[in-house]
Order: sequence, then structure tokens, then C-alpha cells
Amino acid sequence: MTKSIHDRGVLKPVDLAKLQRVFDEACRNCEAEPDSDDAREIALRLLALHDAGLVDEELLVAATSFRPLKIRTPLANQN
Repeated sequence: MTKSIHDRGVLKPVDLAKLQRVFDEACRNCEAEPDSDDAREIALRLLALHDAGLVDEELLVAATSFRPLKIRTPLANQN
């Protein structure tokens, strides 16, 4: 017996709608344009969290609505 498409790890329409809402809100919270590198990182983080079992919409928003730290390299030794 073959598994249905929903049993093979494919997201259901209700899951896709939820992930889209979370993505949109996280992008707004982070001031990230939807097609930016920051938005791509939000999407990857969101999918990983959902795949790991975090499915609560509010928790997903909280877990994805922060800006990554920009690491600055120290300037060359200035004497």
C-alpha cells in the first residue's frame, strides 16, 4: 500500500498558510523585504523549526522575529 502525499512529509495546505502568515509577520518584524537574504534566512529557520516539531504559530513568530547579529571585524591596529 502506498502512502498518500500527506503521509510522505509534504506540507498540508493549512500548514503552508500558517507558514506564510508567520513568514510575513517575521519579515515585517525584522524589516526584511520578502526577497532579501534576511528573508531567506527567516524562511530557512522557519522551515527547520516546523520540521523539528514546533508548530504553534505564536511560538514560530517569536522564534523567527529577530534580526541576526551583524558581526563586525575589528579595524586594523590604529596607532
